Amino acid sequence: MNDGLRRTCAAAALIALVLAFPGTSRAQSREDVRQALIAGDHKKAIALALDALRGDPANAEIRFLLARAYAYTGRWDEAEAILSELLSQHPADADLIVFKARLLCWRKDLDGAERTFRRALEVQPRSADALAGLADLASWRGDTDAALVFSRQALDLDANHAGALFRVGTVLLWQGDYGRARGYLARAVELEPKNEDFRRALDRAVPLYVRKAEVWLSGRNEHWSDGRSDYGDLGLAVLFGLFDDRAKLVAKAGRSWRAGGHDDHVGLEAYPLLWKGAYGYIDLSLAPKAEFVPSSSVHVEIYQSLLNRYEVSFGVRRTGFAGGAVSMFVVSGAAYWGPWYPNVRVSWADADVATELTWMAGLRRYFAGASYAWASIGRGTRSLETGSIEAVLADPAWFIEAGFDLYIFRDIKIRGYISRRAAAGADDSTAFGLVTGFRF
Repeated sequence: MNDGLRRTCAAAALIALVLAFPGTSRAQSREDVRQALIAGDHKKAIALALDALRGDPANAEIRFLLARAYAYTGRWDEAEAILSELLSQHPADADLIVFKARLLCWRKDLDGAERTFRRALEVQPRSADALAGLADLASWRGDTDAALVFSRQALDLDANHAGALFRVGTVLLWQGDYGRARGYLARAVELEPKNEDFRRALDRAVPLYVRKAEVWLSGRNEHWSDGRSDYGDLGLAVLFGLFDDRAKLVAKAGRSWRAGGHDDHVGLEAYPLLWKGAYGYIDLSLAPKAEFVPSSSVHVEIYQSLLNRYEVSFGVRRTGFAGGAVSMFVVSGAAYWGPWYPNVRVSWADADVATELTWMAGLRRYFAGASYAWASIGRGTRSLETGSIEAVLADPAWFIEAGFDLYIFRDIKIRGYISRRAAAGADDSTAFGLVTGFRF
């Protein structure tokens, strides 16, 4: 190659590089802004977008990214101004129309948002984003059937649409279908691991965290076959959330009647969210002047989710009686199979008490709005849900239990159960319980 030809080729390559560089730079700028949005660093996204627009002020993609970043930081007027300008230039862009509808949702203009989502579907009938938006609106309005229909239509178009998966999961959660709900929510988290709403919903996809603030009045009666006076318990409890519902607490107080006398006691239960897929149960009860019930009791248990559908736990209880203290170790396993919750629980207590080993197997059926019915069978001492703490001192017996926990007229709580224990050569007893309450 002669020198003239070599210089000509070098010049051509330099010109091509110069011409290509602005496009490459713009593409990199768009990608930087997009990655900042995905990471949730909206302030950085705004700064990057503004910097990119100084060199290319007419770039529609970067302007749209800037509008999204403004909207995510609550600067809705600025976001809407950019969207209006973009829509005047691109009136048939479904992505712009859908985001306009989202902005109207955040402004609480649900009717306007619905009209805008439907306009997006007119422009692009196969818009999964628009269908997911209509699903959200239906859910917020309490129309869960329509929310499921729109969400599933969106998933037919895009099986990995995280928003539609999330909405199906939240609706199923409200319906009591914890098994399938956890599956949908887990998939949404896999697709968008940095989305805090998705992660929070999955962490709270257990029955207790679905509940709102509640107040309960409870009563319990236990009748014995040997003619002794009935045992009675009366209690008042309040359930509430702390730290944006990352912990549920139950403050309780009550009186127990035994052998012609009575004991007063107070307690606190806490259910904190722990690490990924785990939550705790802490129960502290005190009755300093007690003659019949334990003077103190502490229970600590950790529940861990496995494969989204299964749950195991390990716990320790220490109970103080007049004659000494008793330690108890507990393990359990359960599964979320749709609305069904089969579970097994085994506990072992100190060798110097009458009942060392207890096992029980149960089944719950969840319904909409956190209601459920349940039944269990076992041998040893009754479950803590139906029995009294001091029952560990009694001889082991077979027991069978059944109950319900229902919400009627939306927020009125009615809970009841019956428990029967019997053993050869030992006293039999039947316990009844009734709880009424209200949730806020």
